[in-house]
Amino acid sequence: MFGFLIGTACLIGLIWTLKRGHRFGGGCGHRSWHRGGWHGESRHEGRGGFGRNAFLRWVYEHLDTTPGQERVMKSAVDDFMERARAARRDVEDSRRDVARAMKSESFDAESLGEAFAKHDSAITALRNAGVEGLAKIHEALDEKQRARLAELIESGIGRRWHGPYRSAI
Repeated sequence: MFGFLIGTACLIGLIWTLKRGHRFGGGCGHRSWHRGGWHGESRHEGRGGFGRNAFLRWVYEHLDTTPGQERVMKSAVDDFMERARAARRDVEDSRRDVARAMKSESFDAESLGEAFAKHDSAITALRNAGVEGLAKIHEALDEKQRARLAELIESGIGRRWHGPYRSAI
């Protein structure tokens, strides 16, 4: 009976909140999540999302990029991430090789050597993708933006960005 009363009170509160049109604490001068994006802080309102895309929006704002520059940067990052996923799949496949070497009666160093050769080629391909992506970004940015990006990288770009639910430690 007590659970029924609590459930009813929660349902009434939910209906009251939805009727007011506020979501997740909005409407009182705070940032709010509405229709797929954060409102109240960014020139990129309504795009929504967390993770890599939110981080890129933060970088775009700090560099004051144009939409064309943003497309080049996003393309370079997406290409690098796709190659990183492929490299990860290659490295994860090598677990079978390690397991096979451990299962055999005598230790099979050759199969581990082949697995490590796959790792080396995956790392080389990833390094090349990183260099290509950075070259594309370098070409797309002007001198002032490149200097600002270099400052962000040098100071620890990941520590400076505090996305949703991250504290400034």
